[in-house]
Amino acid sequence: MGQLTYFEADNRRMDVDALIATGRAAVAEGRWDDAQAAFEVALIGAEPPEALDGLAEVRYWQGDYAAAVALHERAYAGFRARGETRYPAYLAGYILAFEHLAVYGNAAVAGGWLERGMRLARVSGDCPERGWVELARVLVTDDLDEKERHIAAALDIARRFGDADLEFDALAYAGVTLVERGRIAEGMRRVDEAAAATCGGEVTRSVAAGEIFCKMLLVCEMTLDVSRAEQWQDAAIRFARGSNVTWASGICRMHYGGILTAAGRWAEAGEELETSLRIYDAGYRALRSGAAVRLADLRVRQGHHEDVERLLTGCAHDSYAVRPMARLRLAEGDAAMAATLLRRHLDSHADTALTAPLLALLAEAELAAGNRDAAVAIATRVAAIAADAPLPFVRALADFVTGICCVDTADAVAPLESALAGFGSARLGYDEARTRLWLARCLADAQRAIAVAEARTALTEFDRLGAVPDADAAAALLRSLGVRGRTGPKDVGLLSRREQEVLRLIGLGLSNPEIAERLFISRKTAAHHVSNILAKLGLRNRTEAAALARTTQPTT
Repeated sequence: MGQLTYFEADNRRMDVDALIATGRAAVAEGRWDDAQAAFEVALIGAEPPEALDGLAEVRYWQGDYAAAVALHERAYAGFRARGETRYPAYLAGYILAFEHLAVYGNAAVAGGWLERGMRLARVSGDCPERGWVELARVLVTDDLDEKERHIAAALDIARRFGDADLEFDALAYAGVTLVERGRIAEGMRRVDEAAAATCGGEVTRSVAAGEIFCKMLLVCEMTLDVSRAEQWQDAAIRFARGSNVTWASGICRMHYGGILTAAGRWAEAGEELETSLRIYDAGYRALRSGAAVRLADLRVRQGHHEDVERLLTGCAHDSYAVRPMARLRLAEGDAAMAATLLRRHLDSHADTALTAPLLALLAEAELAAGNRDAAVAIATRVAAIAADAPLPFVRALADFVTGICCVDTADAVAPLESALAGFGSARLGYDEARTRLWLARCLADAQRAIAVAEARTALTEFDRLGAVPDADAAAALLRSLGVRGRTGPKDVGLLSRREQEVLRLIGLGLSNPEIAERLFISRKTAAHHVSNILAKLGLRNRTEAAALARTTQPTT
């Protein structure tokens, strides 16, 4: 094919520009297939970097992260070949640095891209792209003062240049940092504002909108603010439907799954966390440990210890992993090791509202190991945190730890009853049920009837959750009080209609592949249904599920 004439080349350029504009408009509206088609046609016969960059964003939102990385690198090379510095600074420092870390776990390459972005930003002078690089630098430091310096710089640049995407994304980052400092109410206001601006259409970049919502769920998980998380999740879903933007990434689902676990909505938590793991495995593989350790934290409470060991493999580096690791050691009767794990972790952290749950768990481990004085000292620390950070869940934790430290005396009743009210107010159903069980133990001798009522209420909640170890403990306490623990089979009414079908087929002895074939679903979906059944009914394995199916449903 010969060279294009001047007029042909000019028309070709106009066509490409129009296609790129069409693709960008489709991206803004979340019409990914239309955007992909426009960018791919624009790339026929040439590689305009704008089209490569646009197609990279499409691949990102379609979940093909490896392709997105490769396309972003080609786009970067194209922009640099033109001698541009501003947008390449953004691509290198904010986009490619994170993608190499999240997709490939390659810190060296990520660091190299960040350094490249920083240098190009300096060369570019005062510009919005420099603000995005400042924001990227927040993610590579644990120093809160340094984080705040970078966030302040990004906010200043955003406001001077009128870049709303950068401003509200930076505002969300500022909120998280304030929460980390213990200035929770102030931090929440920052994140609330950023999320409201996103829902109001002031944030136009999909990546910024997704990041803001994930930051919202992160701070809700950090502070166990169940109500706020539910309210913003509803708003986010409405936003996503209206804009056709997929917001529920693996990161968002991971944090929401952690919140649902705390809230006692365990079947939903399992679904969110398993979906998060699948998304991570398909893309951000290097970040999957966050979802894995949260799912392990759920499974250990359900008594699925084999699952916990599998999920924790290779996740020791994740700071959240100490929770399921310690709970697993406690469940296995090794309270001393549980306490050791928790103390090692807490030694490098100041006492704040964010460490209060771990301190409460440490107090339980010390009590189980026979170290009551150590547990009392921890109760004093949690009470001090509650005085400085008057959050409902922290106050409830302080009362709970105080109560269990003197559970053999009448002094335990008042703090445990206060903890019961606090956990109820915070909508932390599992902690509320555990407090009832401790209260029942405390009242077993002096007020047997009340003890029985509290233990029965706790047992009902544990059975609903699928908290098998706790349910067994409640049933044992009831038997020690001379009453029946469980009065009948587990409530299969908790299952969806499809899950009840699957349970019936398990009772017939069908394997997952056979269930999939019978119901015309994939094997993965069949396995997902079986996992949900075990979680909802508090069963350890499919043998227990089969036995239950045979006692509660007809087998023909």
